[in-house]
Amino acid sequence: MSSREGTAGFPLLTVLALMAGIFAVGSEELVVSPLLVDMAGSFDMSVAVMALSVTVYGIGTAVGALLFAPLGDKVSRRLSLLVGMTVFVLGTVLCASAGGPGVFFTGRALSGLATGAFVPTAYAFVGDQIPYRHRAKAMGIVVSSWSLSLVLGVPLGSFIGKWVSWRWAFALLTVLGVLVICVLLRVRSENRPRPDTPSHSSEEDATGPSGKGWARSAARAFLAPNVLVYILATFLNMLGFYGMYTYLGSALQYQFGSQSLLTGVMILVYGLGFSTSFVTGRWADELGKERVLVGLLAGLVPALVVVPLVVRWTPLLMVCLFLWGAMQSLVVTLLSTLLSESSQHYRGTVLAFYSFTTNLAVAMGAAVLGPLFAAHGFTAVGWACGGITLVAFGLSGWAYGRRNEGEPARAGAAAEEHETKVAAGED
Repeated sequence: MSSREGTAGFPLLTVLALMAGIFAVGSEELVVSPLLVDMAGSFDMSVAVMALSVTVYGIGTAVGALLFAPLGDKVSRRLSLLVGMTVFVLGTVLCASAGGPGVFFTGRALSGLATGAFVPTAYAFVGDQIPYRHRAKAMGIVVSSWSLSLVLGVPLGSFIGKWVSWRWAFALLTVLGVLVICVLLRVRSENRPRPDTPSHSSEEDATGPSGKGWARSAARAFLAPNVLVYILATFLNMLGFYGMYTYLGSALQYQFGSQSLLTGVMILVYGLGFSTSFVTGRWADELGKERVLVGLLAGLVPALVVVPLVVRWTPLLMVCLFLWGAMQSLVVTLLSTLLSESSQHYRGTVLAFYSFTTNLAVAMGAAVLGPLFAAHGFTAVGWACGGITLVAFGLSGWAYGRRNEGEPARAGAAAEEHETKVAAGED
């Protein structure tokens, strides 16, 4: 297909390039878990110290999202995507060829910066470059690549690590990144919004470029109902998730042996559970997002505690991992959806803080729980992550209760207003 594919039909090549790019960065973010023991052995380091590479990656992603993603608004988004993927390839090459931990950690930092720049720009690219009639479909395909990285990327990386070497997992991601760059070079983009894209309002312009306007926008965003509560719940949920997931691969490898393929199989089972949000999201809409969120966080607490306890029983472990993945996937979906609906005027700012909070949790999860894993094992990590998630459950329950308390008052006020209008002949 030519670079003008979007004028004729669905821009398949462009969407596949964005999907492959997010699949690559998502796989690199998550593939460290099943390879952690092997990498630690290569560099003669402890697993807890090696897990700090996850922290470095998370910090890089958070910084990259805040510093470099907004550049796409000023220059060509295609150029921003190309630069981001080029830096990602460079960082991944350093990881694959690292002769020491310093080079490896440098590569992880560069890859994290690139991820922070690439992912938001990819979403924005869909929003202002793909025709309106194809936009929803394209965004759905692009976002689904995160689940694909869990279902395919991480297990494949684990299998390659066991068959050949963990370095080959990074090498293949490098090849994928180069292919994405080659496709993006054929894609044409415009700096101006498409004709079917609404122009920015004066309010958005006022809160855009200036630092003072951005600070005012951030303050008002946090004043929207339950934004601060759900941001905190997001941080705690992701802290518990990444703190557990980072050391899952190591715990499985200790249990099944370094040469066993069962570690990759178990990660695949978790990924399959994570991909179920395509179906369960509909149920949440019918039952109520806030109510389902509270129930899921309540279910995650015992799930995080039980998973380390059933590592020795493979069939039961598979069931628990699938359920954990299914619940975590829907929790992430609901939190992001509730935050996106919390403020129409400051939606972009709210989601920027959501992204920053998520990546901050990625960084802290590995760093904070690493010493606990080294000293007391995976079971202690499960109890800690369960406790962290319990606080997130309390916050979401409080937000849900406050919303229900406000509904009767709002209903009464609406009824009184309606009666007044009827009496006045206005309704």
